[in-house]
Amino acid sequence: MRELGVVSQFPDLSWRWYNDIPVLKGFYQFKTEYRGILFQDSFNLEINFPVDYPEKSPTVKELDNKIPAFFHRNSDGYLCLCTPVEQHLTFSQAPTLENFMLNLLNPYLLSWLWYDRFNKTPWGERKHGYIGLVESYQDLLKLNDIRHTISFMVEFVKNKLHHKENCPCGSGRLFRKCHGNIVLKYENSLPQGQLFYDFIFILGGLNEKYFN
Repeated sequence: MRELGVVSQFPDLSWRWYNDIPVLKGFYQFKTEYRGILFQDSFNLEINFPVDYPEKSPTVKELDNKIPAFFHRNSDGYLCLCTPVEQHLTFSQAPTLENFMLNLLNPYLLSWLWYDRFNKTPWGERKHGYIGLVESYQDLLKLNDIRHTISFMVEFVKNKLHHKENCPCGSGRLFRKCHGNIVLKYENSLPQGQLFYDFIFILGGLNEKYFN
């Protein structure tokens, strides 16, 4: 695997192999300056590589519980670096370990260190669960109203997004002249069926919250 040489940039991390699947473990020496403030710390990490890497990005655990469970950690212990759709889009731009560290892991660690010092995150944060996913798609689809975002998802799942009909965003414009190209872009750049799966997950969460 081409990533074997990259680990030289991180001398306190080392490769382990479990059933022929590589895992990177050890202390990650994090250091960065943001808004004129130096942030530096050491994190005991376990970075796991999926069998279909690099089509899918690695996942990472922080092993010493230095980062508390309430700060965007999944129930299985893996760090929630961002929403799945954001993680895929960021990693797929350059599917390498270096990109994963620089553009997914490092921002998460900086966000935690900032929160630990100032009791807030430096650039806001997504909510947990399906609401955070709604927020992601609201930004990706460039919508400014969560109600329009949900309406958009309902029409997509029902396969009612047609080029000659009005866009469900509420603009009054035809879909093909409004959000048609944006939807096509993400249908092509995300794994097949990802939009449908995510929208079903979101709508299921909303249904459980408001109608059960």
